[in-house]
Amino acid sequence: MTNLSTKILSPIALGIAVWMTGASTATANPNSNQDTAVTPQSSTQPGSLQRVSSLAVNLETEPTPEQLTQARESTEIRPGDWAYQTLQALNTKYDCSNMPTSGKVLSREQFATSLNGCVQSIEQLVARKPRKPLKRRRVAPNPAPEVAPQPAPEVVAPPIAPAPVEPPAPVDAPEASVSQQDLDRLKGLVQSFASELQGVDSRLQAIETTTKKIQDQSFSSTTKLVGEVIIGINGYGGAEKAATPAVGTTPAVPARAATGNVLTDRVRLNFDTSFTGKDRLRTRLQSRNNIAFSGAVTGTNMTRLGFDGNEDNNTSVSLLQYSFPISDQTKIIAETIGSEFNENMSTFNGELSSSGSGSISRFGRFNPVYRLSGDGASLTVNHKFSDELALAVGYAVPTVNAVANPAQGSGLFNGSNSIISQLSYLPSKDLSLGLIYARSYGPGGITGSTGSSNANSPFGAIGTTANHYSALASYKINPGFVVSGWAGFIDAKRENPAGAAAATGTASVSNYALSLAFPDFGSKGNNLAFIVGMPPKLNSRSTTTGTAAAVTTTGNPDTSYHIEALYRIKLSDNLAITPGLLLITNPEHNSANPTEYVGTIRTTFKF
Repeated sequence: MTNLSTKILSPIALGIAVWMTGASTATANPNSNQDTAVTPQSSTQPGSLQRVSSLAVNLETEPTPEQLTQARESTEIRPGDWAYQTLQALNTKYDCSNMPTSGKVLSREQFATSLNGCVQSIEQLVARKPRKPLKRRRVAPNPAPEVAPQPAPEVVAPPIAPAPVEPPAPVDAPEASVSQQDLDRLKGLVQSFASELQGVDSRLQAIETTTKKIQDQSFSSTTKLVGEVIIGINGYGGAEKAATPAVGTTPAVPARAATGNVLTDRVRLNFDTSFTGKDRLRTRLQSRNNIAFSGAVTGTNMTRLGFDGNEDNNTSVSLLQYSFPISDQTKIIAETIGSEFNENMSTFNGELSSSGSGSISRFGRFNPVYRLSGDGASLTVNHKFSDELALAVGYAVPTVNAVANPAQGSGLFNGSNSIISQLSYLPSKDLSLGLIYARSYGPGGITGSTGSSNANSPFGAIGTTANHYSALASYKINPGFVVSGWAGFIDAKRENPAGAAAATGTASVSNYALSLAFPDFGSKGNNLAFIVGMPPKLNSRSTTTGTAAAVTTTGNPDTSYHIEALYRIKLSDNLAITPGLLLITNPEHNSANPTEYVGTIRTTFKF
């Protein structure tokens, strides 16, 4: 951007140049009585010329000394002032930029900003190459003296064929011009507002300096940083630590009190890079020290928080994901670490699925079937058949780093794996329905560590193949009330280890939940929510060893209920606080265990 201080002097220099050009032209063509003008290459329409000529009358009268003094001394520029009318007339004639709204009273600084735009526009017009002068019309020679015509013999002329009609030559539209009078008036305005124009120039220079500094300090033009920090004050309580009974038995509960309060954190930095504008490479750095409220602490996975995990605040890459579309209907998501099916497809619990702003518990966020990806590597394909019908299919190797291990029982296809397919049907914008079928294989871990220990690994740390069936729904009754829920059933089968004695086994596991969310409750961005459900429960299990007869058990003896309440308070676009309380009755589906309580005040910062 050209420095405005030079712009202030440029109209004066240009005026002198145009005046000298006018004098020269007047000498060459003494018959001309028009002002010399510098004309731009662009042309205006005839309609606009008529408008310009009517408004240009305002520029015909020279400003009086009183008008110039008023322009220099007035604190406000009003529509009736000479300066205001002159700038409006110049704007109408030369289409200046950044002009004020007609009829609005302006401060001197506001007027100087508009004047600066008009100076730039007229400078651009003057700087253009002027149109070549029209050629002089040829002067016809004096006629010869008349001679009396001589009689000629009468001759009958043949009929003359009509000459071909030629199309009329195109006529160039007249062009706007910057006259010397207009330059003089613009010079008067510049002189009257010289100090304010200098201030505009200083502000523009400061903006340019700041913009350049931001550009120089930006680490990448294609990468954006998205961060989230969670600080939690968490506590748990119960008369005793929950005990996991052996299937079919009810052991004594340890008489050890289990209470505690902790301060934890989780930091995530997402670096989102796009190479085409439609794709995204996400690299996530994470550090956290949120020890899970589970086995060694509370005796059950049912009390786990939705944002737990502990690496002693050591920072590492927790997610490497690349997503890209192959058509308007199909999108592919590939992950080498940190895969979560819940982030790659709809969970039908959108108000509560986020670990930073949704449910406070691990089970309350979404159906446990989405945890089959296990933070490992995965490939997910999302395809939309229409606005109402969509299909998502994913394949994952859940064990972290197992996909990169060439040893037997690891790698892409030789070890633990899971396949998921989800059919989504949206009959209206407020109702969404889903069906899920998934198949998994691995040494237990079929419920994502959200239910009882027996439900999660019904055969212990032995290879287990499981079929997962789920139905999901979400209905927005009105903008302030959303009902969501799911029901899941698992049919599991024991896989005999190589070289072991012949053994078989089957098991069934079920879970369900219902959530009530009240978005914008109390204030926009807030969310009041309640969740009630049954964490994964082992319904039954049967096993055989060698030639022994099948042994059938009743599974977990009782039923646990998950009861959760939370209220997210949005303090700003970047800060929210969520107090929440979780109750687990009959932990581990064992009525001998007393109710467990978990409370948290989760503070989430986003930037």
